[in-house]
Amino acid sequence: MTDKEKTELYSNKIKLELSIKLSSAEYMLWINPLVPHTVSGSRMTFIAPSENAANTLKNHYGETFESVARAADIPVDEFSFITKEQLDKLELSELGESEEKKEEARKNPFVAKYTFDNFVIADNNRFASVAAQTVAQNPGSNDNLTLNPLYIYGGVGLGKTHLLHAIGNYLFENNPNMDVIYTTAEKISNDYFASLNQYTTDKDSYRNFRKKYAQCDVLMVDDIQFMQKKGGLQEVFFHIFNDLYINGKQIVLSSDRPPKEINDIEDRLRSRFESGIMTDISAPSLDTRVNIIKKKLSVSNHTLDEDVIYFLAEKINTNIRELEGALLKVIMFCNLTHRKPTIEIAKEALKEKEKEFTEQIDSDKIINYVSEYYRIPATEIIGKKKTKDVVEARMVAIYLVCDMINLPLVSIGQIFGGRDHTTVIYSRDKIASQIAANKAVAKAVEDIRSSIKCG
Repeated sequence: MTDKEKTELYSNKIKLELSIKLSSAEYMLWINPLVPHTVSGSRMTFIAPSENAANTLKNHYGETFESVARAADIPVDEFSFITKEQLDKLELSELGESEEKKEEARKNPFVAKYTFDNFVIADNNRFASVAAQTVAQNPGSNDNLTLNPLYIYGGVGLGKTHLLHAIGNYLFENNPNMDVIYTTAEKISNDYFASLNQYTTDKDSYRNFRKKYAQCDVLMVDDIQFMQKKGGLQEVFFHIFNDLYINGKQIVLSSDRPPKEINDIEDRLRSRFESGIMTDISAPSLDTRVNIIKKKLSVSNHTLDEDVIYFLAEKINTNIRELEGALLKVIMFCNLTHRKPTIEIAKEALKEKEKEFTEQIDSDKIINYVSEYYRIPATEIIGKKKTKDVVEARMVAIYLVCDMINLPLVSIGQIFGGRDHTTVIYSRDKIASQIAANKAVAKAVEDIRSSIKCG
């Protein structure tokens, strides 16, 4: 067995054990992005996606890695985590390369698999995809039909980050001289406060921070909602935004909600976010989820029978990231156990997830219980009918979905016949006020809630 094959084998075994030991959220956040690098003696090195991830894994998960290695009979008792950037610097230092060679070896900072070709286009994301491709082909255009800024919003794991990296990959390939920055609101916040802390010893720290972001050609900021409640940062970002816009530079923002739903943010900044094109990405349909699985299989040289594909697509209906994680877990489980993937094997591989399936409260369940309570068909509750009894049942259903399920308002609107998020807010708040003032409404809502939890 070659060193590369041994490293890959150890990694697969360790990841499988960790997928069982850790929660799905922990696994997808910290473990799934890791790339195995080397095994040297009893030490194994993984490449982490960021310095923060590497430090978290070292400080909080080192003993967990060691314990699962022992459980899997892997002869490794020490694990290290390093970023690609740190690895590149280390390798360059060891090789003693010149500055010219460093420039020639310029690395693509964007995630390689996140391209437009690998993005599965469907009705839930078509406009967002077209807008992102248009920006990539003509960044910074400030004509009458401006796409600057481009603001993409939607729930977690639906493809927003994929589109931002796809823009970056396209520009890296076709406009290599452009200064393109992809970052997160949290990273900008950390850089900003770090520049202030360093100011006493480095008078240029704040100026360098401002210059880095305000003088690039394309600035893409993920999770912009994390700027809420940070007044000083909002003030600085407002001026960075203006500098870029005035100079014809492209701005791309992503969030889990539209600007109107971001609380504690300055009106002038909210207005800037809304000044270009806003587009949402909603939850993918069953057919789209099937196509996503098939796309992932085609690029990974793995195969699954149609019934297994549909099983995964039907069960994992929340977001694409979770769907990809479940697919990876099934493939790894089959490879390590040398068994053919079937629905039963998939259930075994996802036994923790299967438990969640049986316990999960979803929107359909809530709507069906409301339908039964009010004796109104579920199709009318999510439909267009506006008689008094139907509207009341619909608002109660919307209230309970908002209260019992952690979903963005945009996604809830899609569930209820494609209604606008403002309608969702109105229905939610209307029932909330009636619960406080009307004992009959309060009792109805509580009865339905109890039935849902017991059902």
